[in-house]
This record gives sequence, C-alpha cells and structure tokens, in this order.
Amino acid sequence: MSTYPETILQKAVHKMLSDPSVVRATQNGERLQILSPGKINVQGGPDFLETAILLKGMVIIGEAEFHRKSSEWFAHGHDDDENYDSVILHIIYADDIKTKSAQELPQKRNVLIVDENEVNKIIENEELEQHPFDIFSLEEVQHFALIRLLRKTSEAQKIINTFGSENALTELTKIFLDKSLQKTKRPAYNKSKFELLINALPGSHIREFLNNLKAGNKIKIHQQMANLISKKILNEGTHLRRELILNSILPLAICLANEESRIDLFHWYWSTPALHQYGLLTRRFKNLPQNYLWQQQGLLEYLYEYGKKTNVIAELIKDYGFAEILSFYKHGAN
Repeated sequence: MSTYPETILQKAVHKMLSDPSVVRATQNGERLQILSPGKINVQGGPDFLETAILLKGMVIIGEAEFHRKSSEWFAHGHDDDENYDSVILHIIYADDIKTKSAQELPQKRNVLIVDENEVNKIIENEELEQHPFDIFSLEEVQHFALIRLLRKTSEAQKIINTFGSENALTELTKIFLDKSLQKTKRPAYNKSKFELLINALPGSHIREFLNNLKAGNKIKIHQQMANLISKKILNEGTHLRRELILNSILPLAICLANEESRIDLFHWYWSTPALHQYGLLTRRFKNLPQNYLWQQQGLLEYLYEYGKKTNVIAELIKDYGFAEILSFYKHGAN
C-alpha cells in the first residue's frame, strides 16, 4: 500500500467522492451515491463531517471515516469511541478482517471499498491544498444542490398531505407559476396562459408518468425524464417546462416513487447536463461551472439563502424539518 500521509490521503479520497453522478456499491452490494462528500475534518474525530449519501432510496446525513484497511477501525479504538457513533460510511482500500467486520461492525456503518490506484492518481495529478469552506468550491455547491432538492421535495410532500396525490401536481404547479409571475418584471406568459397550462396537466403525459410511479410500475427514469423535458404539455417553451420539471414534477416524483425509482430520480438530478447557462449565475459566479443541473440548482439555492454560508449542512436541514416530512430522509447512523 502507498505511504502517503493520512492528511494527503484524506484530501484525495474527499476529491474522489466529490462526483455525485457516480453510482458506487457498498461491500454488501447495495447501490450507493455520495450526494455530498461533506467537510474535511481537521480536528479529532471522523475524517468527513456531514457527508450525504443515498442508500436503499434513503438520504442519510452523517460522518464518514477513511482507513487503508478495515482492521484500523479497531486498531484506532473507534469501536469504543462515541465520537464515531455517527459514522454512516467506512471507506477502505481492503477488508483484511471480513469475518470480524461483518460480525462486529454494526450494519449502520456501511463499508465502501475504493480503488487505491484511483486515489493515488488524484494525488499525482492534482494539488490537494486545503481550501476555505465557502461557496467558491464545488463541494459546497453540492451541499446547496442537495438542500434545494430536499426543500422542494418537502414542499411537495406537504401538498400531497393536504390535497392528496391526485391533486398535488395541479396545486404545486399553481404555486410555482404564481411565484414566477411575481418575480418576473416582464413575464413571457400572462395569468390566462398559465391557467390553460394548469388545466392541461390532469390529462397530460406528466400525470401518466406520476401515476405509474405511484403504482410502483417499472420505469426507465432517465428516458422518461428526457421525454418530459422534450415533450410539450400545451404550448409552453422549453425553459418554462424545464423549470416546472425541476420545481414541481421532480419533487412530486421523488415523493411518489418506490425505492428503485427514487434512486434513479436522484441519479438523474446529479448526472444530467444543464440545457443552457443562467445569465444571473454567470455574472455572480464567474469561476464556477454550470455544466450540470445540480450545479445550477446549488448556486440558485445559495442565492435563495441570500448568500448565507453554513459550515454544517445539518444546521440548515434541521431548520427545514426534512426528517419530520420526508419518509426517506434521516440524520445520523441510528
């Protein structure tokens, strides 16, 4: 194994886990997405704080720990240290005590085996200096992209709870379009055009898509989402349709989906290229890319928070009360 110092390996592993579109597999074969790698911990305790993962259709926020070998969990005394009780992900190169780790490591600590060569390449090819924790890093944009998706999904779940799943699409769309009219100084659409669009929703292909999700039917999510973006509901433009999908349809779909479809919906969100650049974001964040939908959504959420910065994602999530609203979200290992 490599002899790189722990601090260098920590930064390299963090960098490797900073692509939310990659679907990995835990040691026991479960699909795993790292939605946010969290913040590198320069103090005592787990290596990464407030890491966000998607596992078995659940969004889980907690800490992550890296070791070269699984036996180091016990060699370093983590099994008796309460500071490591919140660890949800143990990242290793090799499992040298498979029987012991399977029997003694609690199931809540999922194991991810990563390729040492992949980590070494990152060390060799990049300068792994410590960056300040602020919006001018893609890792921080990931935090806000996740918060935005969870916030909108929570809003969708509240609408479902109030109006029922059959009426939720219409109600949520009304809310979104009303806000659009209020925000835009020179709207391309007037209220009557929006009303026609809303009235067309119940008999549209979007309603059929949501009904299939609710029924638990097997759906090719990426293909269906691409279809939703390209196919008109009535006579709306592509820009409005995309905004409607991101702000209303995707959150509703996540609420209605089963475990398998929810995983695919999250993957679509984190892997789909942006359709065009937002002029507002280009002016405000000149050095940050808008290559993917999640990057744009993260930057928009940052602006929604009026530029407020938080160095712990859980603080902001707690304010929204996601755990009380969403059945597929939890914080911590328990």
